[in-house]
Amino acid sequence: MSDINFKPISLSDKPIFDDYFNKTDFNNAEKNFSNLFMWRKTYEYEYAIINDCLCIKGKLRDSKKPFCHFPYGGCNIKYSMSLIKEVFKKESDCFIIKPLLPEMKKCLEKSLENFTLIEDRNSFDYIYKSNKLISLAGSSLRNKRRGLKKFRDTYIYSYEEINSDNLIEAKEFTINYIKDSNNDTDEIIAMEEMFDNFFKLGIKGCVIRIYGKVVGVSTGEELTKNTVLIHCERADAKFEGIYNCINQEFCEKQWPNYKFINREEDLGIEGLRQAKLTYRPDLLLSKYIVKIEV
Repeated sequence: MSDINFKPISLSDKPIFDDYFNKTDFNNAEKNFSNLFMWRKTYEYEYAIINDCLCIKGKLRDSKKPFCHFPYGGCNIKYSMSLIKEVFKKESDCFIIKPLLPEMKKCLEKSLENFTLIEDRNSFDYIYKSNKLISLAGSSLRNKRRGLKKFRDTYIYSYEEINSDNLIEAKEFTINYIKDSNNDTDEIIAMEEMFDNFFKLGIKGCVIRIYGKVVGVSTGEELTKNTVLIHCERADAKFEGIYNCINQEFCEKQWPNYKFINREEDLGIEGLRQAKLTYRPDLLLSKYIVKIEV
């Protein structure tokens, strides 16, 4: 066990993560290097290659208890999990795996015994068909179409892709939005990491301007060959319908060739949950937390 050394995630590790992530069809938001890199300081993420598996461990945001992802890679999961479990014995009396997808759950049940499985509803990913978010067709999305039309009829606005000329404006708008809404220091750090390494991470984005001023920002990137992951969407809600606009236009202009849009979880925030549900997700990707005594 002494030869298993976890090390902090750095930007230069992106090719390693991308290679392992591309070997799986999982489309959860956590299976993304940018997300791990952006939040690495909050969750103290580290990684190691164990038994040809990419193993990622960190500490829960509130309790700081250690946890790990389910191993990524085509390997002997049972043996890999036994090795990771030994690592955790040195740090905690409980081995936590988070997140666990339904496909992972089946594999885990064949590999381990005597574990507790907890549904993690606050971490479910909201996944939509991209053509639905673009067309907003159907009676269930009538209010979205109305909101979009009202915004376009009311405001003279412009849409821009994020580039080197407007990147700083996009960053400043996003950071100021967070400071004004909840002043979440961890989220501010994550957004700073995202914008400061935007092009190296391969992220794309857009801004909406009204009267020349940035009033909305959205960012995302390819998660799998058919799924896009939205990292951030912030807009000034005093411009009624702006969220309808930035959501629809970003999908239409940047991601028309992808089948699905993953808009991540709601974190148990009631307003955010209701907003995501109003778009009628095509899939709520279930996730679980696993606890194993060590």
